[in-house]
Amino acid sequence: MKKEIIIVIIIVVAIIITDILTQKYTKNSFLEISGKLDEIEKIGKALSDEKEKNSEKTDGYVKNKTKLEETIEKMQNDWREINRKTAFYIEHDELEKVNSAMVKFKSFFSLEQYEEAISELENCRYILNHIKEKSALEIINLF
Repeated sequence: MKKEIIIVIIIVVAIIITDILTQKYTKNSFLEISGKLDEIEKIGKALSDEKEKNSEKTDGYVKNKTKLEETIEKMQNDWREINRKTAFYIEHDELEKVNSAMVKFKSFFSLEQYEEAISELENCRYILNHIKEKSALEIINLF
């Protein structure tokens, strides 16, 4: 009887420690991606403003467009790594929602439809926050 209690305690402690570690990784990783989304949104708004002001593409517009493409590419590379690791403990459906939102806003940016891209980017940010809150070890999530 004593052995069983010790084994159960060890298993419970291991589960709690694993949950804390995965929560910390999720929180930090999603915070990093959110920061990159903020940067992309800022560049997208600047491009949108420039497009509205000028009908011709200026050097600043071209530089911002290049910077936007580089930032999106870097964010996608980071997301692939995060997605690969979080897929072990987060529902795949939730991660697929993030992936599809990222594809949509990247497509809108490449088509220079900045308002739609920014709204899809906000959707992506919302889904990331939802996943982070859903996976948190809180009383409300246990029941």
